[in-house]
Amino acid sequence: MKTNLFKSAVLATSLVMALTACSDKKSNNNDTNKNIHADAQMSSEDLTDAGEQLVSPYTFMLADKIMDMAVQKDPSNTKAQFYHIFLERMMVFKGIAKRIHPLVKQGSAQQQQDYDKWIKTFPESPMKKFLLDGPEDIQTYSQLQNVLANYQQALNDFRKFLKANQAMQLTLNLNPHVFEKEINEEMANSCVYVEGPDHQYDVQCDMSGIAQKKINAADIVALRQIVGGEMLYYAMLNSYDLSTIEQVTRANQNKQLTPQQTLDMYKALPSVAKLRKDQMLSLVPELGADFSAAAKWAIQYQSSICPKGNGPIGNQRPGFLFKNGLCVDNISDTQKSLAILDQVLSGIYTAPIKDDQGNTTDQIRVNLIGFLMNPPKDLKTVMPDAVDQDGHVTRFSDNTISGLFPDGDVQKLNKQKN
Repeated sequence: MKTNLFKSAVLATSLVMALTACSDKKSNNNDTNKNIHADAQMSSEDLTDAGEQLVSPYTFMLADKIMDMAVQKDPSNTKAQFYHIFLERMMVFKGIAKRIHPLVKQGSAQQQQDYDKWIKTFPESPMKKFLLDGPEDIQTYSQLQNVLANYQQALNDFRKFLKANQAMQLTLNLNPHVFEKEINEEMANSCVYVEGPDHQYDVQCDMSGIAQKKINAADIVALRQIVGGEMLYYAMLNSYDLSTIEQVTRANQNKQLTPQQTLDMYKALPSVAKLRKDQMLSLVPELGADFSAAAKWAIQYQSSICPKGNGPIGNQRPGFLFKNGLCVDNISDTQKSLAILDQVLSGIYTAPIKDDQGNTTDQIRVNLIGFLMNPPKDLKTVMPDAVDQDGHVTRFSDNTISGLFPDGDVQKLNKQKN
């Protein structure tokens, strides 16, 4: 890929294509779920049971429609709500393969050929229709960022739902076509050897729950942290409109500019990267506090959520979503890390400055929370004044970096390391 713009365009499609990664390549997708029926006359519970069998990489959009019907019929149906809000993030990418076509056409002839080949060879399925069901309306990087912003919001909706329903208990029914491998593993795990008289051994199997996954408070906590981690990634990636940087980079991609010339080029622009209105940097402290509380909870309840002890021990919680347990690797080290995290979350904290050998040579006060709650409106305001031939900053334009270093001593970070 020769342009960062095209890389960013296919990122959105890749997020959706990742959904197909766990599907069975040998299965016939036209046969999958062929006996599932749903109609408006069915009860909310029956609709949920039907829609649940469509939660797969190729048919999740059909599941979403049915779950929506189930919620409309009974707004108190927690299981239907769970699925509907979970699937919201995936529904954001409806038509994305068609929508990004204008960006693809800005790429090379080879990139256009690759795109056309992908469209042609993608298996005919509800998934293909879903990806192509949209207008060709994404022509700029900023418009692509809007899609990712919608994805972020869907993640946050799911996180808030999990937080509001942290005591819920659900039993999920797996589609045997999609989760055949998982069900076979559960079948094997369901059998135990029982010693009888005269050293005889009987194999006893309880396969009643092999096609189900239970969710309780522990699974909800783990799910919420997974979603929070993904939100943190996109908060850092998508909080600033990077259109200007993308355009300038593309225009100068064949020029041999020194780091200082590149810096001067960006500083001469009216704006470099403006803070987006839908940015979620201000949510990062909340995500951090939630992670800290979840980790402390996990430490407190290790005996029940990691019953066989830490180590390479599988199937610690048979039948549950996180069946291998929610184990804390090293409780002592984790508690030390949590103490540092809590200090960061409390406001201004003192951080060590270390040399290449890891020795502390100085310290500096940092206000990360203040920076995140009031980030600079344009990254141009925190760009350095000068860099050396390797791109290392030699002079800062704002020695506080928009309040990140409240004492205005960011230059400490440039001291010669021993």
